[in-house]
Amino acid sequence: MPAPIRPSVLVGARLLDGRSPDVAIGSVAIGADGRIASAGPQAAADAAEGARRVDLTGLTLLPGIIDCHVHLSLRLEPVADQVQRSATDLVVRALQSGREFLEAGVTTVRDAGYTPAGVKRAFASGAFPGPRTQVSCRPLSQTGGHGDGWTPSGAILDTDVSDLPPGVADGVDQVRKATRLQIRAGADWIKVMASGGVLSAADSPDASQFTVEEIRAIVEEAKAAGIKGTLAHAEGTTGIKNALRAGITSIEHGDLIDEEGLDLMLERDVPLVPTFNINFVLMDEERVARGDVPPWAIEKMRYLFDKQQANFRHAVDRGVRVVMGTDSFNGLYPPAELAYMSEFGLGPFRAIQAATTEAARLLGIADQVGTLEPGKQADLIAVSGDPLAEPGLWRDPARIVLVIQGGRIVADRLRA
Repeated sequence: MPAPIRPSVLVGARLLDGRSPDVAIGSVAIGADGRIASAGPQAAADAAEGARRVDLTGLTLLPGIIDCHVHLSLRLEPVADQVQRSATDLVVRALQSGREFLEAGVTTVRDAGYTPAGVKRAFASGAFPGPRTQVSCRPLSQTGGHGDGWTPSGAILDTDVSDLPPGVADGVDQVRKATRLQIRAGADWIKVMASGGVLSAADSPDASQFTVEEIRAIVEEAKAAGIKGTLAHAEGTTGIKNALRAGITSIEHGDLIDEEGLDLMLERDVPLVPTFNINFVLMDEERVARGDVPPWAIEKMRYLFDKQQANFRHAVDRGVRVVMGTDSFNGLYPPAELAYMSEFGLGPFRAIQAATTEAARLLGIADQVGTLEPGKQADLIAVSGDPLAEPGLWRDPARIVLVIQGGRIVADRLRA
């Protein structure tokens, strides 16, 4: 069982509460229930008697980062290694990733595929350190689609995990059943592969996958079950619009979105989750040299790389809501996404909002996390420097010096 939460007061920090770019020196008091008791200039006076005092002078205190597109159980690795992974390996990797992400300041995640609901429960129980987690179990894909592990050799690169039901389905009746299987397995979200992708051998990112009718059936089943919603892997133009017309909750990647797609997003208030982080990883020279990224995937990434950045800038100019997601695997560093979003047109404060208030809104937990407000869970990070003036600091793991989740300190680099 986790140790009892010790009331604390964090003093002397620059407070950036997630709602306003205005920064003020102040304190945050945390109660024994792990929630924020008070935040602001007078918070130190409201702290419980005997509360632990943590001096954050010179640091900026923000809400914990919320990453709405991760893959806790996966890793970018050569095919020879992929075929050796077992169900146990995936679970162990998910637990490792959860701890790494949490210590990096990511206090909440939405897993976008291949992590069983048991991992979510393990984190929630306190048995293992990890973010607050929502899962989508196995993504849904049409035959030959982005989630189909078939390769031209006939080999299927797909680890058999008993509590990740099959996700390949065709036709309205099959996708309804596949959706119900994921929900039965504990999915909070249903992930839909609405287009081809970079790391799938048999398709192109331009290819649309699933019809509007099929995606609409998936959306209907998710709504009927009362789960959080649906998310669409959607890189190609037609796939993006098919998902939007079917009622999808969020668009992931959105690389080739056009004006009509942006109109639909604005009309339906659907957020874009851009995932720049993985794109830079796939273009990393060392990973390419090691064989982590196959040559055909590199070519597809080169085709999309500049287009996504240009289209993202235009989406921001049009006023599309943006939510942080990284597509991060084991061994990657999610906070760098804030630097990319800022650099590619969102600006430093809106990038922070994408990772806090907007992300909490998408996940349906805005009443619990995402801002420095009394009554919210004390999910907090302290960074050295001013992220509004220096958004590049998000690329440096050493700059996140304190991480608190639910009132407990989970990473402390202050004394180091």
